[in-house]
Amino acid sequence: MDDFIENEHETVAASVAATARRNHAAIEIVGERRRAYTSAFRSKVVEASFESGLPVREVARQHGIHVSLLYRWRQECRRRSRRPEEGYLVPVRLAEPVAQEGQAPGQMEITFRDGSILRFGHDVPPERVERLIMLLRP
Repeated sequence: MDDFIENEHETVAASVAATARRNHAAIEIVGERRRAYTSAFRSKVVEASFESGLPVREVARQHGIHVSLLYRWRQECRRRSRRPEEGYLVPVRLAEPVAQEGQAPGQMEITFRDGSILRFGHDVPPERVERLIMLLRP
């Protein structure tokens, strides 16, 4: 009896193996090749993600990339901006231009018939001067 049971298991195992070979189909999984993005595209998307005020997920969706890729690009951008050999961006406040010696700012003067005088600087727009003249005219 033991021989029979042993043979029965061998028969079943051989039958399963034969069925597997007969029904076996080769499955080939071919993934999409990685896309290569230009530096200009990366910069544009990263800049949009920092400045648009939109969630990063939305910016990634708008540009057709996965959100994790955009986070990686942002991280690389931050890392590059911290490198001392590339320099730093520092806010600069520009001073008002100073009039050079010997040059007084230009000033205009209009004297009306009644003796009133309208004085204004060279930087006053002509529309404003015209309006003032209309208001002050006797």
